[in-house]
Amino acid sequence: MSATPEYLSGFRPRFRQPSAADLCNAVPCMTADQTNEQVMEVFGQHRDLVSLPVVEGAQPIGLINRNIFLSQMSKPFRMELYGRKSCIAFMDKEPLVVESTLDIEALTFRTVECGEKAMSDGFIITERGAYAGVGHGLQLMRVVADMQAARNQQIMHSIDYASVIQRSTLRSSLDALARVCPGAHLVWEPRDVVGGDFYQFSTEGEGWFATVADCTGHGVPGAFMTLIASTNLGQAIKQHGPRDPALLLGSVNRSIKQMLGQLDGQDATPGSDDGMDAACFWFEPAQGRLVFAGARLALMLVRPGAGEVDVVEGQRTGVGYVDSAFDHRWTNQEVLLPPGTLVFITTDGLIDQVGGPRAIALGKRRLRELLYEHRHGTPAEINQRVLDALRDWQGEQHRRDDLTFFCFRT
Repeated sequence: MSATPEYLSGFRPRFRQPSAADLCNAVPCMTADQTNEQVMEVFGQHRDLVSLPVVEGAQPIGLINRNIFLSQMSKPFRMELYGRKSCIAFMDKEPLVVESTLDIEALTFRTVECGEKAMSDGFIITERGAYAGVGHGLQLMRVVADMQAARNQQIMHSIDYASVIQRSTLRSSLDALARVCPGAHLVWEPRDVVGGDFYQFSTEGEGWFATVADCTGHGVPGAFMTLIASTNLGQAIKQHGPRDPALLLGSVNRSIKQMLGQLDGQDATPGSDDGMDAACFWFEPAQGRLVFAGARLALMLVRPGAGEVDVVEGQRTGVGYVDSAFDHRWTNQEVLLPPGTLVFITTDGLIDQVGGPRAIALGKRRLRELLYEHRHGTPAEINQRVLDALRDWQGEQHRRDDLTFFCFRT
């Protein structure tokens, strides 16, 4: 048998993809004029030999499976009848034959197409059509597993670093929030390492601006959308200022549709029907004046002494997406909030989480009841109660989406 293949040894040059040559084991071969007795001798000398190639000149013409051969030759009178006859009697005349330059991915497909015998018997490897050696199915499986593990590790390293970048881009918003509203509290938990939810906070003069948004998808696709949406929102704030949330939503809507080709009600980029749901507001603490614009997300309020949670609904049009108009205008809703009012915003990852005894969504009603029950707590305490309730509700169910919710008191 040959030494450990170069690919498995870890010394494979970085620029060369693994190929069938990395699986090539130099094993004895037979010729068509050799007998079954000679095959028996070779198998006896090489007890780890799974199969034995047969060649004609330098060209491979068949493969003798050890188990099948020994089973046939052990039958009564078989040695007497076939012992001195050509070894082609018990060979597979249509084995899998591949060139040494064939890459591992293509080899895997060829092996699967050939069926179970290529995994159990192995396959013949040639060098420019001439016999070079034999590869084994188990060996191929190990190499594929190693390649997949290496790819997964590389992907995970990339995603981990993307998470660092995503969190870094959000950090400045948290710093701004801490300066203007120290008691506020935010929960941001991507379903995966990176996520499709984002938040943005900024200050200007006597007030501050906040956005909580849920972009299409989660994981890496969602993270790409957060980059697009948050960048466009930042540019819109620089251009228009933060005091008109509805205007900002319209600006981001146009930017997303232009960037993704979602124009005139048609999607010029196949498969791209992407956008975001968002809740945006401008708040002036001294006057208790809050200006809200929502795209499929709502604002929940608990005023001091109130007997229920008030909900300020956003509009039903999402930002971006193929079916939203390019020039759609969102509407600002102005509310006056007395001191001590609790303000809560969440993406749908909280509301839509399945759980409970009937495996149904948590829902808005349960969330409102939860907020009202704990309305006297601090924003951090309230968010922790919401998190605890969510985890109890979720139980053993899979997390469905990214999770972001924000709470502060006026």
